[in-house]
Amino acid sequence: MTEPTTKRVTIAAVARLAGVSPSAVSHVFNGRPNVSEATAIRIRAAADELNWRPNFASRKVSGQGGRSLGLVIARSRETFGRDPFFMRLLAGLTEPLSRIGWALSLTLVQADEEEQVYRQWWGEQRVDAFLLVDVRDDDPRLALVEQLGAPAALLGAPVPGPVVSVTVRDGSAFAEAVEHLTGLGHRAITRVTDAPGLAHTRARDRGFRRAARDRGVVAGLAVWHPDAEDPVADLLGRLGGATAIIVDSETIAAEIVAHAPEIGVRVPEQLSVIAWEDSWVSSIARPRLTAFDAPVEESARTAVALLERLVRGEAVEAQTVSGRRLLVRESTAPAPHTHDREDRS
Repeated sequence: MTEPTTKRVTIAAVARLAGVSPSAVSHVFNGRPNVSEATAIRIRAAADELNWRPNFASRKVSGQGGRSLGLVIARSRETFGRDPFFMRLLAGLTEPLSRIGWALSLTLVQADEEEQVYRQWWGEQRVDAFLLVDVRDDDPRLALVEQLGAPAALLGAPVPGPVVSVTVRDGSAFAEAVEHLTGLGHRAITRVTDAPGLAHTRARDRGFRRAARDRGVVAGLAVWHPDAEDPVADLLGRLGGATAIIVDSETIAAEIVAHAPEIGVRVPEQLSVIAWEDSWVSSIARPRLTAFDAPVEESARTAVALLERLVRGEAVEAQTVSGRRLLVRESTAPAPHTHDREDRS
């Protein structure tokens, strides 16, 4: 249970710390020249110490700005644009935010720019809360939003700390995937991720190993290397005896399905493929991808409702939404015979 501190620092507090009048603070941040350089430096230092910036909302013509949810994503434009998950997330956020009269403030940054954006947006009162995605192990954003006193929630595996989470009920998903594959005769399965440093990746690794162990399956873990000369050939060359893979990213799964036959691996005759996410991408791949339909839109609605309560100053608890649903399509098939595996190698 978390009780956020949402009281904002005022211009008067900055003035007291700097030993000046509020008007002097206003002059500095409005670019007026009637404050000495030494005083301006002292005022800016005080503002930085208190994480304060001018209130942009108060400058709106209406005089009554609406609330806004901040979503800061540390990904390249290319990676972001190719990931169907984010398209579904943004679509899922739109309706509940519109219903409560909030806007969405979204930006793409480099990882080393994150802290600056969080501090600036919160200090300038551009946003009223943050939604954290792609939470990493020992993610500095968790301590940062607590320091700022900013209401925040994360999507993904819960992590220790003050930020509440919205988590998909994935407890039985890997068991269902492994059960499906073992029913087809597969006895060696590899999980493939493109984000080994994320907290939810660790949780998925544990869930996969447990499901494989319970069913006597040889479990492998592999990382997708997008910078390899041929990423698909690189991955397939590291699978060993695995006859099936479960891939975090459906776009990567689609790339594997499309390119594997060109390097002598037939899907699904020699290699079965399951994608951990599902969207239109899974349906247009050939063969179509067996994939998990995740409750992305439900997660988005739940996060918005949780953050609205946090902004009102209410105490909230972590939320869990419904689990994934396995959609069986043509990318999974009976395990190949021994001579087929030898042909692949």
